[in-house]
Amino acid sequence: MHPSRVTLAEALPAALFGPRSAPPWIRFARILISALLIGIGADQVVSAIREWPLHDMDVYLAAAGRIRNGEPLYVAGAAYSTYWYAPWFAVLWVPLSYLPRVAVAIGWSAVLLVATAVICVRLGRIGPSGLLLALLVGPTLFAVSAGGNVQALMLLPLLSWPSQRSGPLWVAMAASLKLTPILLVLVYVRGREWWSALLTVALTAVLVVPGLFVGLLGSQGTLDWGTSILGLSPLLYVVSVGLAAASVFVLPAPIRPLAAATSAVLALPRLFLYDSLCCA
Repeated sequence: MHPSRVTLAEALPAALFGPRSAPPWIRFARILISALLIGIGADQVVSAIREWPLHDMDVYLAAAGRIRNGEPLYVAGAAYSTYWYAPWFAVLWVPLSYLPRVAVAIGWSAVLLVATAVICVRLGRIGPSGLLLALLVGPTLFAVSAGGNVQALMLLPLLSWPSQRSGPLWVAMAASLKLTPILLVLVYVRGREWWSALLTVALTAVLVVPGLFVGLLGSQGTLDWGTSILGLSPLLYVVSVGLAAASVFVLPAPIRPLAAATSAVLALPRLFLYDSLCCA
């Protein structure tokens, strides 16, 4: 992504009201959408500030604590309190597990909020449409950061991964955390970037395979498919994910990363609003 530089004073009126030359109904629709995004975003931000539970951070710390104490990393349990990521991420948290929780909470919250801010700024600099997208992404990522989820930090390098030489690393790291981002490799396959595709798969394997030997597959606990297409219909799940993945091979090159990201989101077994942000 290579956004053109647009000042906030130039982008904000066009984002909220649409271009002056647009038909009245388009300007009205844009104003309505903007109002909805601002209202929903404000509610998310207020709710996040009121609670700020950092429950996902506690899951990471608990996993690190088990490594430190020589206990099994993966323990089956409730879907929202079980560590499911690759082992490397838990290992990074081991030094933090020696610190007071309040210190970790302040530091981790700051990192996530900075990542959220950078994402919003980069989106907003695209222009009016990017500013609207920032209004959608920002409050949601803010709320997710209140839960301590790594989403904002994971999403940040993915904003421009197709044009980066380090793209395979970022995709592999995302896939080792959320699994379905491995479908982003389809962009490399379609572009016949075989080295990048193979490197992405190899790096993902290096990060994920160790977890298979220490109980990753047995840690899923009680699964709830109710918030995903899979919970609605397995057939619809296969068809929708398949069509989204296949579209990577027929769409123009600039749209392929979006198509691959869409297939990754649709493939998630548990779908939350913030997961759709990887399509941004």
